[in-house]
Amino acid sequence: MADVMGWPPSASGEDKASLWSWKRPDEGDCRSRRDRRRRYGFRHRGPSGNAFIDRGHATFRAIKYAPFPVVVALAGMAFGGGCEILLHCSAIQAHAEASIGLVETKIGVVPGWGGYKEMLIRQYALTAAPHGPVAPAIAAFNLIASARVSGSAFEARNLGLLRVTDGITMNRDRLLADAKRKALDLVPGYSAPERPKIALAGLSGAAAIRNLLDSEVIAGRATAHDRVVGIALIDTLTGGVSADPLKPVGEDEITAMEKRAFIALCGTPGTVARVKHMLATGKPLRN
Repeated sequence: MADVMGWPPSASGEDKASLWSWKRPDEGDCRSRRDRRRRYGFRHRGPSGNAFIDRGHATFRAIKYAPFPVVVALAGMAFGGGCEILLHCSAIQAHAEASIGLVETKIGVVPGWGGYKEMLIRQYALTAAPHGPVAPAIAAFNLIASARVSGSAFEARNLGLLRVTDGITMNRDRLLADAKRKALDLVPGYSAPERPKIALAGLSGAAAIRNLLDSEVIAGRATAHDRVVGIALIDTLTGGVSADPLKPVGEDEITAMEKRAFIALCGTPGTVARVKHMLATGKPLRN
């Protein structure tokens, strides 16, 4: 879906649709950001980028559909890929002060390891959510585009990052014991979840969310590159021009769209600038 703000990017091919990654350090300890930049370096990846994302999808798929329950004990923070790991587990036992969120848009990309589909599934499951594919897509967009993180496990539950069946532990010293108990409780009669079919909102849903995005840009709350990233996010959450709300799709179709959006954004100058700025300063760039 072409757009005046530059989505999709003009770059094409594996050499232009690049992923950015760290190099391994040669030796020694890296105590400052400058040391980390000098020792680790900064480089882009082409063909290996697809394989890197595919391995992540395969790993998280194995976690979600394992023949035994996978329970995570969460304390502290789980952002980006760490959050996506949680979203694929059978259950989560979170410390009350845990902070969770999909923050990829801060560096100009979108969740690439299943964060889209898992948030859509969770938004569909919220009992207070309106019926139909548009409302869950809007809710997921608002959460991901803003890179919102929860201030507590209770807020994460309200946002749909935790399910009502996930546990919250008040005393951190009890967290591992509570997670072990949850895992043991799930074992009798456990079977892997069925693979869901997800209805995508299509063009009408995309138009509705674009209106929300454009209003944020006009109000000055979103930048030019926020809009580029937002359009990529919208096209994946709603399925783009080919989506039919009456024909639900499987998880693999959504993860394929995730991967295309992630890799394409990595080839844009705005995203490259955001990544470099984050590595240099530890702060997001508003470009």
